[in-house]
Amino acid sequence: MDLKKRLNSVVNKNKQVNPKYLEEVIKSDFYYLISNYFEVDMLDIVVDIKAMNNKFEIVVECVGDRMKMVRTLP
Repeated sequence: MDLKKRLNSVVNKNKQVNPKYLEEVIKSDFYYLISNYFEVDMLDIVVDIKAMNNKFEIVVECVGDRMKMVRTLP
């Protein structure tokens, strides 16, 4: 399932029942993405979602220990 479909599914099923679950799903997806580039710990990622006038403000904060080396062609 692609990310957009997964997010829609989670939002539609859980946004009113358990908003913290949505934050944890986004945190997990972000960790999967960012851990390709940085040494990070799941505990160093914070997701905050606020509903504002029929829109959502989503803030993701993360602290990484170091960047991972990216392979480059010679």
